[in-house]
Amino acid sequence: MGPYLRMPVERRSAAIASRGWGLALGALAVLLAAAGVASATPGALTQLADPDGCVSHDGSGGDCADGRALESPASLAVSPDGKHVYVASTGSDAVAVLSRDTVTGALTQLADPDGCVSDNGTGGVCGDGTALIGPVSVAVSRDGKNVYVTSQISNAVATFRRDRTTGVLTQLAGLAGCVSQDGSAGTCADGKGLDRPYSVAVSPDGKHVYVASEFSNAVAAFRRNMATGALTQLAGLDGCVSETGTGGECAGGRALKEARSIAVSPDGKHVYVASEASNAVAAFLRNKVTGALTQLAGTNGCVSETGTSGDCADGDALLGAVSVAVSPDGKHVYVAALGSDAVAAFLRNKTTGALTQLAGTNGCVSEDSTGGVCADGTGLAGARAVTVSRDGRHVYVASLTGDAVAAFSRNKVTGALTQLAGTNACVSEDGSLGACVDGKALDGARSVVVSPDGKHLYVGSSNSKAVAAFTRAR
Repeated sequence: MGPYLRMPVERRSAAIASRGWGLALGALAVLLAAAGVASATPGALTQLADPDGCVSHDGSGGDCADGRALESPASLAVSPDGKHVYVASTGSDAVAVLSRDTVTGALTQLADPDGCVSDNGTGGVCGDGTALIGPVSVAVSRDGKNVYVTSQISNAVATFRRDRTTGVLTQLAGLAGCVSQDGSAGTCADGKGLDRPYSVAVSPDGKHVYVASEFSNAVAAFRRNMATGALTQLAGLDGCVSETGTGGECAGGRALKEARSIAVSPDGKHVYVASEASNAVAAFLRNKVTGALTQLAGTNGCVSETGTSGDCADGDALLGAVSVAVSPDGKHVYVAALGSDAVAAFLRNKTTGALTQLAGTNGCVSEDSTGGVCADGTGLAGARAVTVSRDGRHVYVASLTGDAVAAFSRNKVTGALTQLAGTNACVSEDGSLGACVDGKALDGARSVVVSPDGKHLYVGSSNSKAVAAFTRAR
């Protein structure tokens, strides 16, 4: 008697039913394939249908939903509860507030004047704010209570209280509302290491905020008031680390020329900074009590394109390093390099924080394979921003001159990236001659973020003056 006949009647019935469903599903798959409909590839992106596929400063002739304060969107952040998206818009001197439909992923800007806060109120369209000239980066605290915005022309970081129900932002009153390089004539608290601040990150425990500053060649460190969100720069040399020590104001560091992007590891133990002019990523130990940063010793302290005369470890595809992200499991670090048209991949020592670039072509993916040093990719021209999905399965890169977002599968053990096959590899403004899926509102793609639930992805595009919205196949 075969194993099937030895089954109890109930199990045989279940097996028959299961087999029936399997045959039905198989037949459906055959029909879909015959019709040219493929099953969704995990990690692939599909732009939402008009007009939910984007929100733009002027509606883009009806292609996008109509928004405001979205000129040159430079950075995006999704609130931890997934309800809202915040946009730092350099050209509008504003931070825009968008409500997110957690089912469909569609974005809707809040009504006037709650839909934005600008440096001058924009004629009543936005709320009136301070230290918001040239905002370039935005971050939301893990508790969802505060939003922080760095403004490159104001040389400042601005602090907002977030209404966790409505998403509305209210700048803290008085000096608590901002910290600037020179105090902004008494408008903000006085700080240091904040000349052209470019990126802001909040530690996972919410105790500290860190800012990478391009012209200061520095990273500045702040203590965060967990109740109000107000920032106080750490005292003495703990307040900043700079390339030169800034005449004794900051601790001395290296590989920090034009510091452009900053990320804190999920365990809160380390901080990483991508520096464009140093062509490098720098690594710091974080004191989880005080918030102070100490650069790792020797070549563990940085990886650069050339090794920087022995100061750093020697790496590849790091020309114009402008964006850094740490995987949610803390095992790997990824760097987008504008000049290399590439994304570089590193193994992270979770104890020491040191980075080791993956061996061979696993160490990077570039637009032209960089003479065989990297794996060959597409949609990576002017790689400008990198992010990792919360489930750790995929990595996405926004490409400024490629007008695209590129999609990669991530090996969660090795950290290696494999670009998705066929046109799933990328979505671009014009389809890139058939190499990518054809999208919209991606001209000058500059920032990218995945929603906390992993269902959707958003791209800020400077030339399109828009935020594009995608469904992510899981």
